[in-house]
Amino acid sequence: MTRHAIGIDVGGTKTKACIVRLSDGAVVAERTEATPCQTGGAAVLDLVCDLAAAMRGLARKEALDTTALGICLPELVTRDGEPASAWNFDWRGLDYRSRLGSYGVLHIDSDVRAAAFAEGWMGAGKDVDPFVYVTISTGLSHSLVIGGAPYEGARGFAIHFSGSDLVAFDGPNQDRAVRHNLELFAGGKALGERYGAVIARPDTTARALFEAEAQDPRAAEMVSNALLSLASYLGQLINTLDPAVLVLGGGIGSDPKVTPRLAALTRQFIWAEGARDMPIVPSLIGDTACAIGVAALAHKTTSRMERP
Repeated sequence: MTRHAIGIDVGGTKTKACIVRLSDGAVVAERTEATPCQTGGAAVLDLVCDLAAAMRGLARKEALDTTALGICLPELVTRDGEPASAWNFDWRGLDYRSRLGSYGVLHIDSDVRAAAFAEGWMGAGKDVDPFVYVTISTGLSHSLVIGGAPYEGARGFAIHFSGSDLVAFDGPNQDRAVRHNLELFAGGKALGERYGAVIARPDTTARALFEAEAQDPRAAEMVSNALLSLASYLGQLINTLDPAVLVLGGGIGSDPKVTPRLAALTRQFIWAEGARDMPIVPSLIGDTACAIGVAALAHKTTSRMERP
């Protein structure tokens, strides 16, 4: 019997649940709901449980064998699969394992590692070693993939390249400290909030900002500044990790109108001449990458448990 697994990508704005065929990564069923982040972690967990039940019910109806459930979060997740931050919502202290464990072997991971694994399996990182996958969406994160496996770090926290302040010094005497936080400047959430403040519409999204770029000079300047700042960080990421390919994912990173602009800007920040022409490419999988990847990772957990 062909095996399947359920993958649920819990995002900052939407949550996507998929039934994934493990032989080739095909999504055979999916459902997407808005993520109730503002209501709190318990409400998000309720949604995930509802989606897991719906996917399992559909799998049984279609006589599909699903033995594993993968959940990926837009948060820090430890090597043991424990949520360790609360940037979007807080699952720390919630009894998520007992509630979700009834749907099969449970694997919890960070969303960027799940997407990176999928891209290495069947996407833009296939047969590339090593490569770096960067999510540019609601938030910003990255994963270095070596030999097909996303590098976790000592604690599972090797996903951020932009969440902490960098400090430089400016001014006539180079004595004025300037702090810059890329995620709070150029992440999708931040871009929507900043443009919303400019046009007095607090519900504005980053998508609206990019759509307004051609008509509104203020939007054009914000986009230009954000992409240049992003490019400077991506250049330093390349300088630090020296990947063979940089894969850009997420709603902003893989946008065909954004990727070539960002790639061109990034090259000026790559220090080594031999690396400046490296491929900088968009994700090939798109918005199901996280769900596909975490379903496959959950199945790998099942396989390890089945070994004698």
